[in-house]
Amino acid sequence: MKNKPHISFEGNYEKNTYKTPKSNPISPPPLRRDRSYGNYLLGKIEKIKDLFDIHQIENNDLVFDNSIYIEFVSEWGTKLDFDKFDKDGVGKNKILFQLLKTEEEEREIENKKEFRYSLLVVVNENGVSEFIKKIKQFLDPSKDSAKGNFKNQALLNNISRVEIATLKSFWVDEPEIPFPNENENIWWEVWFRKSENYQDKLVHVYNNLEIIGCQIGQSQIELAEYIVKLIKGTSKQLSDSLMLLDNLAELRKPQEIANFIESFEDRREWLNDLKDRTENKFDENSVLICILDTGINNRHPLLKDFIFDENLYSYNELWGFQDSYPNGGHGTGVAGLAIYGDLTDALSSSENLKIYHGIESFKIFNNIQEDEKFDGPKFEDAISTSFINKPNNLRIFCLTILRNNVFKGRPSSSSSTIDKICYGKELGQQLFIVSGGNVEINKHEDYPKLNELQCISDPGQAYNALTIGTYTRKDKINISTGHWALAENGAMSPSNSTSILFDNSWPNKPDLVFEGGNRSTDGILTSDHSELRLLTTDSEFLNDIFISFGDSSGAAALASKMAAELRSLYPNYWVETIRGLMVHSADWTEAMKKISGKRNLLRSVGYGVPNIQKAMFSVENSLTLIAEREIQPYKYEDSRGKYNEYHLFNLPWPKEALENLEEKTVKLSVTLSYYIEPNPGSRRLATHYSYHSHQLDFELIKRYESVNEFQTRISKPDDETKENKPTRSGVSWEIGSTISSKGSIRKDFIISTGREMSERSFLAVFPKNGWYKNLKRQNKFNEKVRYSLIVSLETEELNTDLYTPVYNLVNIELGV
Repeated sequence: MKNKPHISFEGNYEKNTYKTPKSNPISPPPLRRDRSYGNYLLGKIEKIKDLFDIHQIENNDLVFDNSIYIEFVSEWGTKLDFDKFDKDGVGKNKILFQLLKTEEEEREIENKKEFRYSLLVVVNENGVSEFIKKIKQFLDPSKDSAKGNFKNQALLNNISRVEIATLKSFWVDEPEIPFPNENENIWWEVWFRKSENYQDKLVHVYNNLEIIGCQIGQSQIELAEYIVKLIKGTSKQLSDSLMLLDNLAELRKPQEIANFIESFEDRREWLNDLKDRTENKFDENSVLICILDTGINNRHPLLKDFIFDENLYSYNELWGFQDSYPNGGHGTGVAGLAIYGDLTDALSSSENLKIYHGIESFKIFNNIQEDEKFDGPKFEDAISTSFINKPNNLRIFCLTILRNNVFKGRPSSSSSTIDKICYGKELGQQLFIVSGGNVEINKHEDYPKLNELQCISDPGQAYNALTIGTYTRKDKINISTGHWALAENGAMSPSNSTSILFDNSWPNKPDLVFEGGNRSTDGILTSDHSELRLLTTDSEFLNDIFISFGDSSGAAALASKMAAELRSLYPNYWVETIRGLMVHSADWTEAMKKISGKRNLLRSVGYGVPNIQKAMFSVENSLTLIAEREIQPYKYEDSRGKYNEYHLFNLPWPKEALENLEEKTVKLSVTLSYYIEPNPGSRRLATHYSYHSHQLDFELIKRYESVNEFQTRISKPDDETKENKPTRSGVSWEIGSTISSKGSIRKDFIISTGREMSERSFLAVFPKNGWYKNLKRQNKFNEKVRYSLIVSLETEELNTDLYTPVYNLVNIELGV
């Protein structure tokens, strides 16, 4: 069939007021306390208040900020009212309480799971006085409600323990990494909250730390609610000065580099043939892939026409710009795949290659031990440097140097920086492709169990990044050696890491999988084998032109190549659309479908393997519609944030063509791609401290459902009562919103008859919760955000033309 451009359409939607429907009311926490408990709380808090009166600082050079850190712990089986532990005051001491961290603890009793929660709160003197006032109200029978509930019951009801916080209370890396020994002099990743006049306060903080012998790192990350610094010292030093660490929010261990590379025999005889077949379409206006890696040796014969000296950068110019990675180079290998794809395919083909995009290199790693292992500033420098030098080129950013140990998907300073870069407050929205990190399988029996246990590497958990995992089609190997391929054709690659162990609220990662190679096995041990690897350019090209490569770095390079080709074809599409098209075109292999459960499937291989042809083109029997819109999810009304609007689409629909299909099957796929603004921290259990600025979701009209009924199902009408509340069961999607709406991209699909599908042209995009709505002091209630909606219809009936009637309909509406 003839390739056709996707159909972008204007109009066909209306903005309607949105009010979130609530199907089941939330029951209040059970009443567990008598008034003797209120006296216990009062005694604890009054002792804490005494600390403000008796605290003395002997060293006059130190500046003390009048705040104390308190830890609250709930009863087993109960929750604390998290949001009430954060309160804005007025005047000089504006913030009375601020919630810094929440933790969840699990135990099992009689085969039933039970949870309790702990909160870390910073409180100033006025905040403690306010808390004492609330406890006294709790104790006063005259303050009871008409139903007999105690005053401030939701705040105080289930508190089990109140303690002054220790330094260990700020450590968020347990149980994976234990709290450091008291006298161990190490680098700490220190997260400071942004309170009023925080710039001035941090000057005092850094001075205090230097006075007691700590070393302050030079670089820092600035996020919506935090400043993140590296500080070197002992836990005893920090503990002794805990009261001096104003604005302290969290402590983490800086994460280490994950290394991988190997060599391959020389294949010089293929070089000239490939060069002769390559048509260089690259010019000064072309799309650039900016590779953040170990540098690139751009004199390689296959790279020199696509990577110029002026496009080589380095975070530290003393490192140089060339590839410094040992044993053949890493960045150079990534570059070869990003330009040519797997050279095994390119070299063995006789067809001409047309290459339209080029490469930039930003060296972020020099294979030298560094005191500061802090990546966020490097990412920001890479973005600003490339745009300063070439401001007019469209770009794809590709990161293939990662750090280990993502803690169940929790955002880090690095992943938050990538989310901030993608969101594009400074330089506009960007497309960032990140490799997922590798699993090392040495024993046959470890695959795939070890893949399920090893999490995506930092910063692959970033919401806005397109995180790339690995699968493999490479299963052909000479079995006379007594070895065979470990992973079957189309299955998850042995190198693939997953997000199965992520906390449920964090995104499904990887988003997509590309070829990452395989491993050979003798049934007991596994090993690398050149026939099961990708082939790419070698940095030591005077000796070895080509090198075997693969794993998640190779997969990310292939993903970047696809993204660059899409941006070259559709330069006017938003990056959210390019990202969305890649996900939208993906599907699972038969081997992947053997993975049990949709959640495990998504958290193992994402949405599967992209199809470059589907991402680029529609055909007669497979139509893709694209809508790029802005929405204002929330508004400020009645002194608080509320939901604002949803978008109702009346899609241009090939109704007659679908009706003619009668009982033949049609697949409808929908992808919603948008970027969130990050607000990192370990406070996700508090509603108004969600990491994401906003969330969006979609829903489709059901068969036999009127438009008015659909709208009532999506948005609660003002006149709704218990008596007239409708049933709000939605479309039976193949994946389902509960599983697929994690992160900032969601895809789902349904399969039905053509006649049924002809009746389903209405679709709604609506907001869900986020800190734009709930975090008052950020004042982001009225922010408008972008999204890309991609809808496709496809049938296996080759003689059916779904494309032309929609193309004509859109052009008529545009007056063409």
